[in-house]
Amino acid sequence: MIVEVLAAASAIFAGLAAVGLYREWRFWSTRELFEQRCRKIDVVVPLRGAPPGLEENLAAITRQRAGEAEVRFIFVVDSLDDPSVPIASRYGEVLAAGEAPGLPGKSWALARALAVVDGDCVVLADDDIRPGPGWLEGLTAPLSAHHAATTYRWYIGSSLCTRARAAISNTAFSAMQDPRSRFLWGGSTALRRDVVERGKIAERLPRYISDDYATYNAVKELGGSIWFSRSSIAPTPDPQCSWSEMFRWAVRQILMVKWYARKGWAAGLAIYTLNFAFGIAVPLIGLAIGAPLLAIGFSIPLLNLAKDFVRAKGVEAHAGIKTAPRDVVATWALGNLVIPIAVWASAFAKCVKWRGRTYCEDDARRLLADVKI
Repeated sequence: MIVEVLAAASAIFAGLAAVGLYREWRFWSTRELFEQRCRKIDVVVPLRGAPPGLEENLAAITRQRAGEAEVRFIFVVDSLDDPSVPIASRYGEVLAAGEAPGLPGKSWALARALAVVDGDCVVLADDDIRPGPGWLEGLTAPLSAHHAATTYRWYIGSSLCTRARAAISNTAFSAMQDPRSRFLWGGSTALRRDVVERGKIAERLPRYISDDYATYNAVKELGGSIWFSRSSIAPTPDPQCSWSEMFRWAVRQILMVKWYARKGWAAGLAIYTLNFAFGIAVPLIGLAIGAPLLAIGFSIPLLNLAKDFVRAKGVEAHAGIKTAPRDVVATWALGNLVIPIAVWASAFAKCVKWRGRTYCEDDARRLLADVKI
């Protein structure tokens, strides 16, 4: 009786995985046709330190098509002593934000930069992406019809560590596919200037450890719509991936969801736990005890592998980023283990270390309690 119940549950989850595969195919079938109406675009990139590849990344960020729009690049550092300043000064303006004791460094830097922007469109970007020449246009053109536009990163590199990081990172695509759960990724987000002002985003940012949720909450409170730009998906090199750093990064990413979107985190915890249970653990137990009926659960990860191939082909078609089949398979195989482990670890972790600073859940609560918008 127990075997039949478990097999039925596995079949249900396999059906949900099949729905997810269809949803993935539909998502990448969408066309993007927008007219560029931005007249001046301010691109803001916070910097701290000069990691390997920084110059190549900044060169790619500033080498963009934008139609007839004027583009201004603003690189924000804590102080002019930062090692990134000599590099950044070759590609745009450098702004020293200064220290803000007790406030998140990145969010403070972005807030300071927003105080000096004067374009009708504003783009926020991370320094670790290496986008193609159509990235900026793909982000800003949708502002002709939407209040904000965003995209997501795509890790490139074939090391197993990078493939594990890609597996965890790519989980965000599921949320991005539905406008109801879509968020604004701070690594590449475009906003209308009036949204920045009406949402008081500069005032809001320093009260959030995650700049993603500061901008997202402002847009949603205004009733704004968010477009996901497939053509702007940002290639992200991973030159110094180490397993320990990668795992800390993974838990930090998930903790931001836990701290600012707890229902979404709880849903993810349940989904990845059940997928592991019925897609890996239950069918393996079935083979061990001689209950082949439970092998139906193996269809769940296989359907997810098909979904990963559809996603990789979609990213290639829209953003021109090619992913070797072996890298897709490696990402999928590692993801079956590292994703649930990272999600489970986030249930117990209380603090994260981010670019030399430590933030804890109590800090997130304290900062939000101080919000006066």
